[in-house]
Amino acid sequence: MSLSCLVYVCLANTEMSDQDLKNLLKIAREENKRLGVTGMLLYRDGFLFQALEGEEDKIDKLFAKIRVDPRLRSVTEIYKKPIKERSFPDWSMGFSHMPDNALEQEEGFSTFLENPSPECLAKNPSYAQALLENFKADIVFS
Repeated sequence: MSLSCLVYVCLANTEMSDQDLKNLLKIAREENKRLGVTGMLLYRDGFLFQALEGEEDKIDKLFAKIRVDPRLRSVTEIYKKPIKERSFPDWSMGFSHMPDNALEQEEGFSTFLENPSPECLAKNPSYAQALLENFKADIVFS
């Protein structure tokens, strides 16, 4: 089976506390490990941005579940593409909380995430890869 990377964005139906995020990550990491899926999750003020990597059929099934998760809305696929190797091979789900001041310090800072929306990233998929790369070094595994 071939490897794929699927990147999507969505909005949480309610603001997520740190404990809510830890609970979400615990469940996601267990499920992803079972499926052989790796990836990264970025969170900011109810906006979630996630990359999933793994066998295409497993990514598709997982994303189908995410699309109907009652905690989420405006689930929007940014891109799905075949990959030769994983960008996050050892991470069942890396995580970074994106505070406002962290964005301003990034090289090439843009205001496109001041009021994030799925539509913004869907129209600008190149932002997705840049954003993932910028936060890759700041991953938290708590």
